[in-house]
Amino acid sequence: MLLISLAPRMAAGARPVIGPDREREILSLLEPHALGDELTPGWTLHSFSIDVSVVELWIVGPDQVYAEITLEHPDYAAADARQLEGFALRVVSSPPGSEGAVAELVATIEGNDDGSFWGRKVLYAGVEGGPSGEHPLVFALRRWSRDGLVLLGVLTVALLVLTAHALRGAEAWMKWSLLAVVLLGAALRVSLAPEVALAPWSYTRALLSGRLIYEGPLLGVVHPGPVWMSETILDSTLALALLAPLAIYVHARYLLGDHRVALIAAGVLAFLPLHLRFSHSDVAFIPSITLSSFVITLVHVAMREPKQWLAWSAVVVVGFPLALVYLVRPLNILYFPLLIGTMFVNAGVHGDKPPIHRWRAGLVCLVLTLVTVLGGIPWLLLSYEDKVVEGLQLRTLLRAARVMFHPSMNALLNPVFTPPGLTLLAVFGAVDLRRRGRRGLLIFLVLWLLGFLVTHAYFVPMSPYMQARYHLHLVVPFVFLAACGAEAALRWLARERERRSWLAGRRYPAALGALVIYVLASPLIHLHGVRYADFNEAQEWRFVHSLREEIPAECSVIEYIGGGASSRIERVGAFVEGGAATTRWRVLTIPLESTDANFELREVELPEEVRAAIEDPPDCLYWYEGLLCAAFKPPEFGKAPACAAVERELELELVVEASSMSVPYDYKLEKGLGDLDHIDLRLFRVRGRRATDRGR
Repeated sequence: MLLISLAPRMAAGARPVIGPDREREILSLLEPHALGDELTPGWTLHSFSIDVSVVELWIVGPDQVYAEITLEHPDYAAADARQLEGFALRVVSSPPGSEGAVAELVATIEGNDDGSFWGRKVLYAGVEGGPSGEHPLVFALRRWSRDGLVLLGVLTVALLVLTAHALRGAEAWMKWSLLAVVLLGAALRVSLAPEVALAPWSYTRALLSGRLIYEGPLLGVVHPGPVWMSETILDSTLALALLAPLAIYVHARYLLGDHRVALIAAGVLAFLPLHLRFSHSDVAFIPSITLSSFVITLVHVAMREPKQWLAWSAVVVVGFPLALVYLVRPLNILYFPLLIGTMFVNAGVHGDKPPIHRWRAGLVCLVLTLVTVLGGIPWLLLSYEDKVVEGLQLRTLLRAARVMFHPSMNALLNPVFTPPGLTLLAVFGAVDLRRRGRRGLLIFLVLWLLGFLVTHAYFVPMSPYMQARYHLHLVVPFVFLAACGAEAALRWLARERERRSWLAGRRYPAALGALVIYVLASPLIHLHGVRYADFNEAQEWRFVHSLREEIPAECSVIEYIGGGASSRIERVGAFVEGGAATTRWRVLTIPLESTDANFELREVELPEEVRAAIEDPPDCLYWYEGLLCAAFKPPEFGKAPACAAVERELELELVVEASSMSVPYDYKLEKGLGDLDHIDLRLFRVRGRRATDRGR
């Protein structure tokens, strides 16, 4: 890759990118305030996120209303941004009542900003800028060690090595069967999994697995042309979903201690509709499943593997993927007690496992504790302190009790997502483990499943389809119990074939075939649970991503973003080329505060840059009327007053539109929908101002 000057002005027009490990510097801008502090009565400093080159700060108020402030490089900020010493600050949204909290945070940032942020650790077209004096070789090693494609390659090789080692002693048919499971699972995910955003805040957050690839140097080498951010996020999830059967196999092989049960577990995961559904989306639970299974496998290898070279290798590297597990999702701190608990599971499905190597076990526990205490816990409190407080309340247990036996809100009981036969096999597996005295293993799996179900009950969404996303973390213990149940069923069939007339002759292989066919056919039997994504948010995601070819590059787009929902069009147009992050269009956003508190149309005040574009429209200007025009408004209104104001003043030519039934998915966008039956999405080309408005 061509290296360019470290100086911002010599970066060939490349937009500056905020590199990793800069969270503490951002927090220092907020001091003495910390995340979770109340800025003014009722308004709390909630969180921040980094979207390539923009720091987004969120303040939450009553009824989960959000105010948003952004910080970015002064040379690339919007015209109405406030110029500080080193940042350009913009109040994107300040709902009524938040003005005092916003003013307090703005004053704090202005007082702490010494102008040095963009002089350190900043990337310009993939090169770190600033007067750090770091040796180029050291910098290159650090840069490439964090590259998402490099990490994905290392993970793939490590899983293949562990799989080859775990298959030693297995019969040949098992090895070929595992290969078939992996290939068929990959084919199902590529062909059936809906390629769409299914997580909240899809236009604000950048999933870590996608961001590390998007910002890494290797992407510019293997694909020098434009690479879109949205597709990179979804494809990174797909790649980790394809590796999941291998990760589950090696995990089950070490935890359950049996080749056949591990093969069944990999097969169940590969064909499980619940996992298939989210395999090509932006849902963080999919990378979490693969990475956490890999980490737990490394812990088993480090503690119990007789091969010294493999065991000590696991000791050395286990901390790094654990850190990634925490970074993928801060609430993955839940895996820490699970990792420690693995050392007490001394028995597999049929026999005892190799004894723990005490020195290696001690070192592994030390590494796990250090990574958790120094990285995982601070990252959790930094990101979700409010959720931690909420999750520790009694109502979380009450919600969990309701969800546990709810036929639709418990995704493992909901036949839309989980084959009932697999649920019965999981129960049968638990009964068989108890009957045969494998209580340590049974307790571990049941506590794992119940622990994650309870802790994820801090929030219970309104839609079972959204709830299914949260219950992805129940998949691994569920799959292991179902695999134990399937293996127990196979043993029972083999034992009873001579005693039961209905199993005589060809009926025995027919019974085996029926069990296998049921698992293989699950994705087709539950195809609705895999494919259905006709929600308002998903419909809009598909629509806005279809607009790339409709809107010429370098054009301007006006968009209403409501209350802290972020720009759809800006994320759709974000791409990286040759290592330089940029965007396809200039997006002019209208936040919620542009609408009068009483929602009177005549009182709407649009942002200065939007007003300037309306007063004197540029040659290429578009107006996007999206889902937020229907969501962030009084329920009795047909559309948000700001959207109506824009359309009242401009002469518009319809370019493309889409209409669909209103099916809410994320409760944050439901409050203003009212009784709307349909959601209309439209893109307009601005031809000028309406004649009646000229000369006012």
